[in-house]
Amino acid sequence: MSRCRFIDFDISIHGHSAPYLVHTAYRQHTATGYIDDDAAQPEWTARLEQLASARGWVGQRTLEEIGTHLYRRLFRGDVRDLWLRARADLENGETGVCIRLMVEPPAVAALPWETMFDPDRAIAFAGSIQTPFVRVETLLRHIGETRSLAASLPLRLLIATPEDPMQQIDGEAETRRLLAALGPLQDRAIELVTLRGRFSVVDLRQALARIQPDIVHLVTHGQPEGIVLWRHNEPVLAPSSALRTAFEGADSVRLIVLNACSTAQGSLNRSLASVGAQLLQTGAPAVIAMQFDIEEAVAGDFAQFFYQELLTGQCPGVVHRAVSFARSNLYALNPDSIGYTTPILWLNAADGVIFDGAQLPHLVAPLLENPDATTQEMAVLRQQLAQIERWHAGNVALAQIAAPIAARPMQRLLQDALREVDDLLVQLHRLGAEPPTERALRQSREKLARIEANRGAIDRLAGLLRTQQRQGGEA
Repeated sequence: MSRCRFIDFDISIHGHSAPYLVHTAYRQHTATGYIDDDAAQPEWTARLEQLASARGWVGQRTLEEIGTHLYRRLFRGDVRDLWLRARADLENGETGVCIRLMVEPPAVAALPWETMFDPDRAIAFAGSIQTPFVRVETLLRHIGETRSLAASLPLRLLIATPEDPMQQIDGEAETRRLLAALGPLQDRAIELVTLRGRFSVVDLRQALARIQPDIVHLVTHGQPEGIVLWRHNEPVLAPSSALRTAFEGADSVRLIVLNACSTAQGSLNRSLASVGAQLLQTGAPAVIAMQFDIEEAVAGDFAQFFYQELLTGQCPGVVHRAVSFARSNLYALNPDSIGYTTPILWLNAADGVIFDGAQLPHLVAPLLENPDATTQEMAVLRQQLAQIERWHAGNVALAQIAAPIAARPMQRLLQDALREVDDLLVQLHRLGAEPPTERALRQSREKLARIEANRGAIDRLAGLLRTQQRQGGEA
């Protein structure tokens, strides 16, 4: 089988009440059928409540029973015959099959389609890399013009990890895992920028305009109605409409990953109701979000597997293949968990390719001729880095203290400046973990020099802010 080539098997479901019309297309063939199920029916309400309350563990048998029911209700009659034709091509090693699901009725879209299970071959669709499963919206309802998914290397990845008011999510650990996943391709194939701390939806919007990322990876708590961000130093639930507003005009963004619980959970009577689906209305060609609550460790595993496959796998640049790979790894690790069925990929782009794998650079940079001198210089740079981090920690603490109203504009300037230092420190630690190369040394010098160039301005802002805070306290 050509591992990176997929033929689309399109499934569209229409109607306002059961039975719903099913139309399928594969290559030059089509078939029609019907399905009676929707999430408003009592038996499906019970199943969805079971999945939603499971907190991860459901049991492999239960998941297969739910998935089998969906499979048999969808693939019957002529629709089943067409699917068997596609399966035959798959088993002959001719190509992969990408299942593209387009659902018009909201109550049908709310079904857990990612649990679908083929009982005849004992295959979970979401657990197989041969059958990527994606959702598509453009063919059924107007969501505005969708941007092209294609981007050029190096990709720019913005990792946004707002401070967790409940201290359950370790944003630093998530960033470290992504750094490990990106490996030697950092800076050459992908540039990583971070946004951390107590930032608001407006701060996020400004970061999108300033950084111009290709991929945005958000790690926070989520609900069907929104995600947790900050406003005026207080945690708030930023609604999906506010997040959609933040991404409007962010034309550089090709892929949005919401590592946040329930951000793909839809409504029984309203289209595009979830946080993830609403982001499609900004023109984003690809969005990944979670339809159930997801454990932090499982969400971290998914992200790590996804980026590893996207950048260093057998099909670099193919988004739906990378999602399938990540899901299949979660399935292999724990088929009793709903973790592998939780991520939903909306893919409104035609081919799912975010970059051409042939663009990838050589991964191994030549080592320096004098490794002893390199080691000595790296040791000096690490000492300088340690001094900068001590200085930085004091300013970060100052920037997070509640400031008088008159001092808040100044505090905001300090926070913006410190975020840039945060990004540079993350990049410096990443460079320090690499083998000593001319490139690593040169970039370390450059980043340290950028921090040193900004220290004077940051110190002045910090001094003024301390004065304002003292005066406010005395008042």
